[in-house]
Amino acid sequence: MNAANTLQIGRRTIGAGRTFLIADVGSNHKQDLQLAFDSIDAAAEAGADAVKFQSLQMKDLYYDPSPEVRALYAQIDLQEEWHAALKAHCDKRGVEFFSSPTYFGAVDLMESIGVSLYKLASAQIGTFPQIVSRVARTGKPVILSTGLVSFGELEAAIRLFAEAGNSKFVVLHCNSIYPTPYERVNLPQMSVYRDMFGCLVGYSDHTDDIYVALAAVTRGASVIEKHFTLSRTFDTPDAVTAMEPAEFARMTQGIRAVEQAMKPQLRIEIEPEENAFKESIRYRLVLARSKKAGEPFTAGDFQYLRHPSGVDCHDELLVLARFAAAQDIEAGRLLEWSMLSGRA
Repeated sequence: MNAANTLQIGRRTIGAGRTFLIADVGSNHKQDLQLAFDSIDAAAEAGADAVKFQSLQMKDLYYDPSPEVRALYAQIDLQEEWHAALKAHCDKRGVEFFSSPTYFGAVDLMESIGVSLYKLASAQIGTFPQIVSRVARTGKPVILSTGLVSFGELEAAIRLFAEAGNSKFVVLHCNSIYPTPYERVNLPQMSVYRDMFGCLVGYSDHTDDIYVALAAVTRGASVIEKHFTLSRTFDTPDAVTAMEPAEFARMTQGIRAVEQAMKPQLRIEIEPEENAFKESIRYRLVLARSKKAGEPFTAGDFQYLRHPSGVDCHDELLVLARFAAAQDIEAGRLLEWSMLSGRA
């Protein structure tokens, strides 16, 4: 299928030369709505375009969950009644709200509040084709993550989008290793997805710093997703590899700088600032030995020294071929065109 070359997300356009930056709060809300609001505020101030949560409800996900699962979801369940409030707060701060649905009810809930996009986590893409199909049928842009997804599973998910007539998707290369060592990142995988599916690509980053995210942008990532937390000291599963606000802001600044540096410019002549410096260091002809009026110049007559004015060293052959001294010139003098007379 022919995927979209750009995707409109609210007032932002993915794929138009400006990287779409996602702050993934995940479980770092600590089941405290005010903390979730504070996280949205901090993400907006750090330059995020969107803030993502994870729509989790143990009762809708597990049959007879183990005590360990119960303990985990007691920390990470996202209250369903929060979704509308979180979206309203994101709207107020000028960032997009969206979430990763993990059960059908979450899709219905997000449709009811009018989200502009979805994220399908690799855990759902690789294990739950029914929800992939359900999200694809919304017709909205969808970000697909690939950390736990084989090639075959990703191809199957893309086929579900084709069946739904939805070409509005972005495939994120992702390593579901927390944190991801640099040598296991494999950024060229983004190009593989772009070539396979003709789609926009991006990177969901689980490394410890900003370097790989910046490199991903140079390789064509239209979307960068990074876990986000107000503090890595939070006792939450997503905090350990998350960025704090100052770090996210540093990443944003770096990515925006990379975007500027990647803008193509036709370079035939050098820039005015470069030319001004170049003119100040031009090499000029300086007499290495004295000349009498009417005496021609010969090889070895000149030294080459920098000066703002005088006959440029590029013109040495012209001087040797066509000019003689118009006056007596002492050795050590800077050669000026007024000191020269033409000869046959």
